[in-house]
Amino acid sequence: MTDAQITDTGVETGTGPGTGTDAQTGPATATGGQPGSRWHWLRQPEVLIPLILLGVFLVLWALVLARPTFLTQFDLWVRNRVQSVAHATDGKTHWPVFKGIADLGGGVTVHGVPFQIQVPVVAMALVGLSAAIVRRSRRPLLAMAAGYAALLVVLFLKAIGDRPGPSMAGQAMSGGLGYFPSGHTGNTMLCYGTSTLILAFVFTGHRMRIVLATAMTLWALAVGFSLVWMDYHWVSDVLGSYALCGAALFGVARVLGFRIRAAED
Repeated sequence: MTDAQITDTGVETGTGPGTGTDAQTGPATATGGQPGSRWHWLRQPEVLIPLILLGVFLVLWALVLARPTFLTQFDLWVRNRVQSVAHATDGKTHWPVFKGIADLGGGVTVHGVPFQIQVPVVAMALVGLSAAIVRRSRRPLLAMAAGYAALLVVLFLKAIGDRPGPSMAGQAMSGGLGYFPSGHTGNTMLCYGTSTLILAFVFTGHRMRIVLATAMTLWALAVGFSLVWMDYHWVSDVLGSYALCGAALFGVARVLGFRIRAAED
């Protein structure tokens, strides 16, 4: 990146307390060594970007709750176009990969198991516990807890949103969770995303971290597209989860000791 770079805090790598980048050596200063304004912290990328994402989510949420709006009309337009292509190519039958990808964002049925196994939730638990053992650190466990807590927020918002799904043909919700924000996308962003950050905490090589970030980004996009293709979610459901969970991942990254710092001149 040209404007910012991601760095580790150095905590738990032998630097000791007060020597990592978590330590503050004095009051924040602006360019030239002068004290910054009381709001200077809002300009920090690790604060500003999550706030922007939260703002985007709140706008989407308000438009969904106030439906019908131009956003819900856009949802309908996208849904009709995508489903026209899907039906014309018999895409739901001949392209089962999209269903498989969408299902991996939620629960899968295993023969002999009386309940669906939430793959993302289990994956995050396995990665977090393994990383805590390998690094002998509690940070992966704390990050895992933060990811689960954020997932509960998504479930709460789904419950109070009460939005019908695209395949419900205009029916009102009769119970259960609503469709905004997308739970499958939330699982993907928070569980797989947190797992990716935990792996980046373990594998500190620059190239490995680029591979992890790229793979996670492509996977999140693939899940989102598959949900719309399979008519499981409106496109704004997916976008809302991207924004909300993307903001939450900044907090998870901070728990693991990652910082986004302005590039040096």
